[in-house]
Amino acid sequence: MVSGQLHSTVFGPCGVEEQSLTEISGPPNSGKSQVLQQLMAHCLAPYEYGGRQMSIILINLSHKITKESLGKAVLAELRSHSKAAEDAEEPSSESKLIEISKRCVSRVKILDCFSNDDVRSSLRKVKYMVASDSTVELIALDTLSEFFWLDHPSRKQFLSKYGFYQQWLGTLRNLCRRCLVSAMFTVDYRFLINQHGERFPPTKVTEVKMENRKGGFTLNGLPVYFKNGIKVEQ
Repeated sequence: MVSGQLHSTVFGPCGVEEQSLTEISGPPNSGKSQVLQQLMAHCLAPYEYGGRQMSIILINLSHKITKESLGKAVLAELRSHSKAAEDAEEPSSESKLIEISKRCVSRVKILDCFSNDDVRSSLRKVKYMVASDSTVELIALDTLSEFFWLDHPSRKQFLSKYGFYQQWLGTLRNLCRRCLVSAMFTVDYRFLINQHGERFPPTKVTEVKMENRKGGFTLNGLPVYFKNGIKVEQ
């Protein structure tokens, strides 16, 4: 199953650890948002379809992921599992899969952001949203580095890309600890380069590195294919 394979490649056989941080980095147009969306689809799918049956809050900075695109990803996930189960039992009908995918997507709360102030406001909202809905286990954020240049002229002090990244990483780490949730996010790889020798408290992060090479896309050095879900070549 493509998404289950992707999920195991990223998180291991035990899946997403509680209060963990997962960083999907890479250059522009390297498939970061698609990987994030596919991981979300797997986490949303019901247990009986091989998923994790989670509720998710998406803090949407790049606006590449929509409920419609996520619904298609979930439906592909359900179809994949249903097709794999054909030999063992009667596969689910298409209408049933569509209805299940709609219910899965209804468990996603999307907070659209258009500035860093919106991001800060959304992260504050998350605390109250998690408190009122105990089924929320995962916060997804696409893309962490989106608004670095937007408020650059208004900053009183110099802030490097690395410093900007570390500030948001610290905020996400604290949020996960307080709310007992996990988080995964995409970020431009250039924000991970510490050019000025800046020091920040160490943070444990599961790293997913995307690249767009001449031969295609890679995830942590392994070839990946974006077609009817995401397949990772072992």
